[in-house]
Amino acid sequence: MNANQKKAILLIVVFVVLIAGGTLVYNNLSDKVMTVGLLTNSTGTGTTEMPADTQAPAETPEATAEPTAEPEATAAPEATAEPAAEATDTPAEEPTAAPEVTTVPADGEAAQEKAEVAGPQPKNLAPVFTVTDGATLTPESGSLQDFANAENNTVYYTVKSEDGQWEKTYPVQVIQRNIASEYTFNSSELDASTGQYTIFSELDESGTSVMTWASGNPGYVMCGVAPQTARQQYGDEYVDHIYEFFPTSAVYPEGTTIETDESSPSKTKYFMNGGKKAVPEYIHLVTRSTGFFGSSIGMPIAAGNIFQGFFQTTIATQRPREATKFGEPYRYEPVSFSGSYRYTAGEIFTDENGNTVQGKKDIFSIYALFYETDENTEYLDGSIHEMNFSHPNLVAIAMLPNPHESKEWVDFDIPFAYVTGKTIDPERLANGEYKIGIVISSSADGDFFRGAVGSTLDVKNLKIDRKKEEAE
Repeated sequence: MNANQKKAILLIVVFVVLIAGGTLVYNNLSDKVMTVGLLTNSTGTGTTEMPADTQAPAETPEATAEPTAEPEATAAPEATAEPAAEATDTPAEEPTAAPEVTTVPADGEAAQEKAEVAGPQPKNLAPVFTVTDGATLTPESGSLQDFANAENNTVYYTVKSEDGQWEKTYPVQVIQRNIASEYTFNSSELDASTGQYTIFSELDESGTSVMTWASGNPGYVMCGVAPQTARQQYGDEYVDHIYEFFPTSAVYPEGTTIETDESSPSKTKYFMNGGKKAVPEYIHLVTRSTGFFGSSIGMPIAAGNIFQGFFQTTIATQRPREATKFGEPYRYEPVSFSGSYRYTAGEIFTDENGNTVQGKKDIFSIYALFYETDENTEYLDGSIHEMNFSHPNLVAIAMLPNPHESKEWVDFDIPFAYVTGKTIDPERLANGEYKIGIVISSSADGDFFRGAVGSTLDVKNLKIDRKKEEAE
């Protein structure tokens, strides 16, 4: 690297935002702005992060930065940087090396975006950036900005190299949005890395993603069973049908097709119907065999599951229950959890070694957790099942009573049962220090790899009812 290159600007696009009234989330609303999503159900002090190995849609990096100069930008995973059409103050002759734009991981496995929430109103935000020594940033890093009254809620940050030869301007936009309480799974796409399984998201009325559902699908890729089964059934046309043979999928209205978004950098494939993103008729969860690979590591089955939170693939084979992290920030008191299901158990129940258990019939599970976070507990995970749903941080749980087989749709409305002696701290609730996690599985003991291949659970019309606030 020559001297000029060392003077090039290095803008770290992992910035800590002191947010009033929100939590930073992944949101790629525009290819030409860095967007900061503010969830209106989370205010005050708190922290949110997306682990590097988290399941996430291909087109939903939490922030994107687009320079107005035309550098040869490089971008690390989960953020994008591409040259825009206009340049600012670019030198006429033999310019110094183009500025680099990159991201750096946060501590440990957590990489990409972090946000700390503080202050009374979103108009008083202080984004914090890191630039290379000698480079200057205008407005200054950490200075309070009024995003609420800025045009299009956007403030422009300009970074200049030490020698003054390179300059780039980054628009930073703040978006406020509500967390979903009714879940329709109204955005579906194939994962970007393999194109094999479905990822589901919730979009609000403006088309903004407010939540991405997690499942064990990323782990199922490793066993390689889905492509084999698809090929057996569809022959040479199998590639477009692999997603159907994953434990977690959906059934769509007639006329739904998979279409590639050619404008997206990764050519994301969406499920579309009538020119719009398809809304599934229902989520389809099936307990499936993991084949030779799964059996060889003591994981002979994979239950179909879907949950709020994320799936940590790096520990999936060593600590499978810990790999399922449950919960999304929630600043309301949940009252009940409702929806509809139908269920058919598989024929042969097997244990974790693949041995048939005579007289045992598979059953599913549907529940929702409400818990408080602290410095030691950022998430509850699948281990709570092993602990018989007892945890010091658990505040309330809504668990489906008497789950049973039914070929017809069964409606449910489960009240949250609050743990004796637990009270909700209004200030911490307003600060987004509580989380809610819906968890659904086609085999209740699937996290112990016990269940019946073929057990099928369909769910739809999921909703969390909450205690009404006085102002509402």
